[in-house]
Amino acid sequence: MKKVLFSALIAVCGLLSACQSDDEFSAATVHEITFQVTNYEQYDLDEFTRASGADALDHLVMGVFDAATDAVVGSVTVQNKADGKSSYGTFSVSLPEGRYRAVFIGYNGNYSCQMSSSTAVSFGNEHVPHTFLSSFELAVDGKTAQTQNVVLKRAVAAFRVVVNEALPQELATFQFVNRGGGTALNAQTGFCTEQKERTYNISVPSSKIGKLGVDVNCYAFLPSEEAAMNITVNALKSDGSVIKSRTFADVPMKVNRLTCYTGNFFAEDEAAAQFRLSVDDAWSDTLNVSF
Repeated sequence: MKKVLFSALIAVCGLLSACQSDDEFSAATVHEITFQVTNYEQYDLDEFTRASGADALDHLVMGVFDAATDAVVGSVTVQNKADGKSSYGTFSVSLPEGRYRAVFIGYNGNYSCQMSSSTAVSFGNEHVPHTFLSSFELAVDGKTAQTQNVVLKRAVAAFRVVVNEALPQELATFQFVNRGGGTALNAQTGFCTEQKERTYNISVPSSKIGKLGVDVNCYAFLPSEEAAMNITVNALKSDGSVIKSRTFADVPMKVNRLTCYTGNFFAEDEAAAQFRLSVDDAWSDTLNVSF
């Protein structure tokens, strides 16, 4: 009996040793890992545009961080669609064996992306663009696949106003004042790092003046999957004076959802505004509201 018990203990110890050796990494051993972003073609939905088909995101960004310290490994890599390279969406990096967190950001617009850590992703001038995210931990050793597929998911909630009336000649800018979201993204959680008020100006193209049914969009990183936000929209002249201002209270926002308010924005009579809330099926969920 004692001999059987002793043999069993030896077997258990052998198993534990095997498990421990699986978790050991050789920092001197470097592996080449290729990441392929498989879905960088997304529905276009930016200022004064509606989703009409798939288009490649303007920018793709990769950051690799030490899983224990969150320090960036190497440097953050940026790819731009405008460069026209056939390798767009493919990233290669040499990594010593160890545990890492890989963060990929896809977005539209002209603002630069700052990624100081996996918990602090932001854009120039506190801008929040149409943003997609993939974030995951990766153990790199001799068993790690040399090619890793990356799938991006929308990381923002969107708010749209559709103006039924013709845009007035003196209109120069739509100004959004958001209360309840944030401008920096924690890529580990997918939510904003802190809530803060944000003011965002969108210049109105001259081609849109006098047009009916023009829509304008803004985006936000939320503190949780769903959040109610107060959003004020100001229609401004070129000198900054206000033509019309409307506040939308307790707007029901959700990550990967477009909340759309349609109505007569410039109506003096609130009853004549007749805003309607709606949802766009290009997103996972769309909520439509009248006002």
